[in-house]
Parts: sequence; C-alpha cells; structure tokens
Amino acid sequence: GDKLVHGQSGEIIGPATGAHQGNGLKMLFPGNDGWVDCDLASLSHELSLPGGFRVGEELYFIGGGFVDEQGDKAVFGCRGSVTGPARNGDADAVSMSFSGNRGDVHCRAEELSREPAPSLPGGFVLGEHLYFTGEDQIVGRGILVRGSRGEVVGLGLEPDSLAMRFSNKALCSGNQPV
Repeated sequence: GDKLVHGQSGEIIGPATGAHQGNGLKMLFPGNDGWVDCDLASLSHELSLPGGFRVGEELYFIGGGFVDEQGDKAVFGCRGSVTGPARNGDADAVSMSFSGNRGDVHCRAEELSREPAPSLPGGFVLGEHLYFTGEDQIVGRGILVRGSRGEVVGLGLEPDSLAMRFSNKALCSGNQPV
C-alpha cells in the first residue's frame, strides 16, 4: 500500500478531499501508486532535521563507530553526507551516506560535526588495541574482565575518554556502557 515517510518530498496534485477537505492537499509521493490526502499542518516547504543539518550537507562522524544489520558502518572521523531524516523514527537522528556503504546509516545529531574529528585523548589512535586494566564489571549485555583486549573506536562520552569495543561486544566509554 501507499505510505508516508517523514521528510519525503512530494508533488501537489490539488486540494484534499474527505477528512482534510478545506484544510489539506492531495499529494503524490515517490513509490506510491496513488495520491494521499495530507493535513496542512503536516506539510512544510523546508525539511527540519536534528542539529540544524541540511540534506546534502557534508558532516564528520565523531561517535564511537558501529556496523548496522546490513553491514553498513560509521567510523570515527569519516566524512559523509546527510540524506534526510532517520528512517527508523529516531527524532534525534539523520540518515547519512558514507563511502563504501551500500545504504544509508542512522546517526544521532550529537555523533556528527561540521568540523573534522578531533584527536583522540592520550595520543591513542583509532583501531589501536588496548587492554582493560580496571576491575571486572558488567557493561551493557557483556562482562568486561580485567585483561580484556579491546579496540579504540572513537571518542568517549565523558571528557578525555575513549570509546572501546571488546571481543564480547561490550562497548564502553570510560567505564560506562555505550
């Protein structure tokens, strides 16, 4: 069936009929077989995106890095372009296109920057392997054990901290799960 996607651009066919008659427009959206009646309050000339970002804007990913279900990824420091609102319904995220990915990935606004990614604290390097020297602890859905080997995946959430990914899939920032 026909569907409405937040932020999708459409063509005005004419005034709405039915429930939105007198207060809406008949719209044709790509991928739909027919028109859809839309209330005027749900239409806008401009797309409002989290972070004040615009479609086509080039941004840098400064989050901890991830790989989605399709194998597409966002890596700390990589540059990509905004393709629209996040299609997963997250009101604080946008869809981003990064080189090498087959599709777009969803990135939260606080994980994106107009400026290149800053250097990592402590002189550590993205992808470097480090060992956890703290006390054993539960992090997310895993247990982080003293001596666990992890990979630096970006800046941590706390000041002067790193985001790390460990072999048991635990991802932490400082001593906090991410």
